[in-house]
Amino acid sequence: MSKRTGDSRHNKKGELLTAILTLCYLDPTLSPVALSRLISKSRRNAEAKTQILKPRRKSSVNLDALGQVVYQWQRSPRYLDNEGKPLALPARGRTRSIEAIFRETGHSDYFAAGIKHLRDVGRIRRLGNRCYEPCAEVSIVPKLSPELVELLAHTMNRLVATVLHNTSLKDKNALRLVERVTWVPDLPQREVSSFKRFAREQGGALIDTMNDWLERRRGTKIRRRIGDSTRLTAGLHVFAFVDRNR
Repeated sequence: MSKRTGDSRHNKKGELLTAILTLCYLDPTLSPVALSRLISKSRRNAEAKTQILKPRRKSSVNLDALGQVVYQWQRSPRYLDNEGKPLALPARGRTRSIEAIFRETGHSDYFAAGIKHLRDVGRIRRLGNRCYEPCAEVSIVPKLSPELVELLAHTMNRLVATVLHNTSLKDKNALRLVERVTWVPDLPQREVSSFKRFAREQGGALIDTMNDWLERRRGTKIRRRIGDSTRLTAGLHVFAFVDRNR
């Protein structure tokens, strides 16, 4: 592997580090000496955590491809019954099968591993007649994996980029990206379970609506070309948090 190829693979990590350091440099209370100590300590902590986590996966999980497959299954008329519910499908077959959906969405090469990954992340379940049906709107990755680490890095980078974008616009009437938060410092412990359920319901409804909007405009066979500046990554990330006060 050439040095240039290796560097390009890690561009997102570099962008994340740049974003974090930018926030640090913008903090007038953080001296260069204190920042150096903070970086050293963070590096040691990260190395220690990595030794504990060390994710292992035989093949990479393509969460975007899995989402496309399930979306096509749940929305395309040819995969719905007369009541609009997704049909139970066999794994293989030229038409009306999970294999066919992988082919239609441009992921034929991923089918063999993809159908296993659909089960692993809880998107499908097997029925008694050897067919499958979709059973969840979201993918649940059961353990820390390289794909989840990559998603986490992208999420952190995008959050920082959104804040910097919104605060750098000079025109007060310019359209800014949504970036909102709501929280209280004194939620009783007994309300945590209710909060989790309510947050899942509200967040799930928002994500479902946004997913439909994005997928309809994306199409099912988009081929991203290298250097194509007309196609951008766009999305919305929702998460809830519970943190003990210190």
